[in-house]
Amino acid sequence: MAFATITAIPAGTLAGYREIAALVAGAGRPDGLLVQVAGESEQGLQIVSVWESGVQHDRFVAERLHPALRRAGLSADPGPRHVEFEVGELGIAAALAPSGS
Repeated sequence: MAFATITAIPAGTLAGYREIAALVAGAGRPDGLLVQVAGESEQGLQIVSVWESGVQHDRFVAERLHPALRRAGLSADPGPRHVEFEVGELGIAAALAPSGS
């Protein structure tokens, strides 16, 4: 079953997200990452990620994300609010659109 996370980082910015993403991307696309979206809101940086499994997410965090944060001189826990859940329904917008649209 797919696994999703929603992370809100109050002091985060899209520029900071891109900096860390560049450090993480050096090792190629994370195994099991299906989709990730990020953007800024009045509450700070918002990141939504969907993974093939929670195991792949946890491996990415331990082996790639936390080391990248340390290389950037950031704490592995910059004060985010983090929600994790098993995905009960996953649809891709293009696949859901009526034919001929």
